[in-house]
Amino acid sequence: MPSNPREPSRRVGWLGLAALVLVAVGTLVFAARAALTRSTIHLALVEYALALWLMVGLKAEDWRVVTPRGQLVRWLWTWACVTFLVHVGCAFHITHHWSHAHAFEQTRVESGFGEGLYVNYLFMALWTADVLWWWIAPENYALRTSWIDRVFHVFLLFIAFNATVVFERGAVRYAGAIASLILVMRWFQRSDHQRITRSDDDRPADPRA
Repeated sequence: MPSNPREPSRRVGWLGLAALVLVAVGTLVFAARAALTRSTIHLALVEYALALWLMVGLKAEDWRVVTPRGQLVRWLWTWACVTFLVHVGCAFHITHHWSHAHAFEQTRVESGFGEGLYVNYLFMALWTADVLWWWIAPENYALRTSWIDRVFHVFLLFIAFNATVVFERGAVRYAGAIASLILVMRWFQRSDHQRITRSDDDRPADPRA
């Protein structure tokens, strides 16, 4: 009997799921031996930077997740988001004891702007929605307009920059500044001939032309 062409994709999916579980468990185990909240956000930001670096060079077929590269980047993007959600859970459980008022007050003390907590909520909601969109409707996700990508990623990068450079210090601040500079340079290096994520060359030609 002919082999099912979907079998390799399913195997990759199950392997990716297993890897995701291992990453989540490994994150918790590693973080339990150190500062739980800080280690999870640092790991999430490293994964975020790696995923964003790879995203800039993706083609249309990669965004549709029909290539190994596309599958890899989608899983890395998912891992980063899940690790960030683990960080949020740790922060609210350990530091804020599931109190929004406490989280608001601490944000006000640290940044001088308690309402910044709502920006963090928006960051979490948008990132989670983006990941879900890529998993649920990859074909539609691959066709979304470039301005959505630009606004979305500029917002996420702005928040990541503040988290690692503005409100951090020492080695984390320097690492965040260098990573942000490298990502911005890669963005502009590619933007002269390719959109931040969707390649113009990969779009179907207009039949009326």
